[in-house]
Amino acid sequence: MRISIALLVSAVLLVSGTANAVGFASPPTVVTGVASNIGPTSATVAGTVNPQGLATTYSFEYGKTTSYGSKTASKSAGSGTTTVAVTSTISSLSPGTTYHYRISATSTAGTSKGADRTFTTTPPPTVVTGSASNIGPTSATVAGTVNPQGLATTYSFEYGKTTSYGSKTASKSAGSGTSTVGVTATISSLSPGTTYHYRISATSAAGTSKGADRTFTTTRPPTVVTGVASNIEPTSATVAGTVNPQGLATTYLFEYGKTTSYSSKTASTSAGSGTSTVGVTATIPSLSPGTTYHYRISATSAAGTSKGADRSFKTGTQSITIANVRRTVVYGRSTTLSGTASSQHAGETVSVLAQPFGATAFSSIATVSTTTGGSWTYAARPMIGTTYKVQWQTAASGTVTIQVRPRISVRVVRGVFYVNVAAARSLAGRVVYFQRRSFLGQWVSRKKLVLNARSAKRFRAKLPHGRSRLRVFMPQAQAGPGYLAGFSRVLVIRRR
Repeated sequence: MRISIALLVSAVLLVSGTANAVGFASPPTVVTGVASNIGPTSATVAGTVNPQGLATTYSFEYGKTTSYGSKTASKSAGSGTTTVAVTSTISSLSPGTTYHYRISATSTAGTSKGADRTFTTTPPPTVVTGSASNIGPTSATVAGTVNPQGLATTYSFEYGKTTSYGSKTASKSAGSGTSTVGVTATISSLSPGTTYHYRISATSAAGTSKGADRTFTTTRPPTVVTGVASNIEPTSATVAGTVNPQGLATTYLFEYGKTTSYSSKTASTSAGSGTSTVGVTATIPSLSPGTTYHYRISATSAAGTSKGADRSFKTGTQSITIANVRRTVVYGRSTTLSGTASSQHAGETVSVLAQPFGATAFSSIATVSTTTGGSWTYAARPMIGTTYKVQWQTAASGTVTIQVRPRISVRVVRGVFYVNVAAARSLAGRVVYFQRRSFLGQWVSRKKLVLNARSAKRFRAKLPHGRSRLRVFMPQAQAGPGYLAGFSRVLVIRRR
């Protein structure tokens, strides 16, 4: 009985010793190492493993947090008793992302996990959309910055009339450095006076980055306003308007005509290249009197041509007047004709036309120029009854008729009277009357005189005592067609 108990105790001790021997084996020792070859979507992680003499496998746990969530394939670390370096490549990562990782090794003695470490995958290029410059009517230079983040990078600019863009510049290299570089591109074939959206876009193996949206507005064509016409005359008018060159060298003109098809235009004139509105005018000559004309301003720069709204004016009707204060003159003396041209301008040319008695038509006898206010004058010296009128451009005046009396002179020398009668024709053989004024104020013929070949007469006359008022009178019938009756000046003679 004592022998059996001894054997049982020995068996228990043997089993217990074997269990203790197994329990003293250590799990692998591990150290999480530094990540390398970090790219946009992959990295190599490293560490060390000591299998502690037991067959050991290792892997790396990784993820965006310390919960990890993923791991590399399990690999053998052997069964040695020394530390061995191990690595593993992690792929399918997200660019520009921080990952946590640690080494994990397992043997029959258990599993050991290293300390947590992190790495950040290479990010896509960083970009900033810059300002636009050199903005013209159809082109602009856009700018920005790119940091390639160490990867070969290309960039371009997207642009368009909305934030959908729709167009882009040619792709260019931004290098593969790690510093920010300034980049530009010129956009052409744009529409004048249009707002464009744009942004920079850069691409590398890490992905594509797009900058913030910005805008610019291409230089617009000149802005114009058709103004009011002034100084409207029968054949001319001054038209006006305003032009804003919008910073570009600009010329302007006025289109005009009897319809909105215009058909005529003024000479082109510079409006400068400023950015402020300037007032402009032009005089339109050679118009037709009493006619409605349409007109509008037109201005042109490198950005295009702008046309103002249609406006109209009506030219005045041309007219010229003629007047005369003295409608009767003595043969050989002058009278002043005068009038006014409706233009009221000085320097207008007025033609004077005359139709003497017996003529069948008017003929031009002189030209005169208007003075201030369009006034004109002409000293007419008709030889016989004459009708006058004047013409100015397309206007003709009414008529005035100047009647003419024969010029009769009388003088007395030592009781002898001498009479001379003058007209445009010979009056030889015609009769004149020597008259004395009665106390009742009437002219009484005292002697009938027949003119000689020189239209003259010498005679004596017996006068009463006292003062006599005398004259020589020629009836119209004796003066003839084209003349009025004539009479001399009055002689006052006193006889004692």
